[in-house]
Amino acid sequence: MSRASRILGFALAAQVALYGLCASSPLHAQEAKAKQPAKTEKAGEQTTSFWMERKLHLSQQLLAGITAGDFDKVTTSAQAMKGLDKVEAFIRGRTPGYRTQLQFFDESLDEIIRQAEKDNLEGAALGFTQLTISCVNCHKQLRAAK
Repeated sequence: MSRASRILGFALAAQVALYGLCASSPLHAQEAKAKQPAKTEKAGEQTTSFWMERKLHLSQQLLAGITAGDFDKVTTSAQAMKGLDKVEAFIRGRTPGYRTQLQFFDESLDEIIRQAEKDNLEGAALGFTQLTISCVNCHKQLRAAK
């Protein structure tokens, strides 16, 4: 196994572990409760939460496709995520820094699709890592804007 393959394998394992830790942590219960729309929450925030939940689901499908080597699933999930980001761009387009993060998000998805079409598992995994980083950075921007 090449060094690059071992590093990508470790990166994927770390991301899967991180998802597992987040899902099983006590904070997850708090987050699940927080995701339920409050009576005082604005309709636009509820809509945004819906789109973010959908993106999370699709990113999990994308990771499942990568780990299974299912390039059709990878491509389908990435293309669906590209469609969702257009909708969310309309909702969050005025948030400072959001457009820049959206561009990183789009470029990562484009790279995942390119690599999946080449049946390049390591390339798709690297694209997924870039996608994850763009998500983290975008959410930092959105929290800072509040």
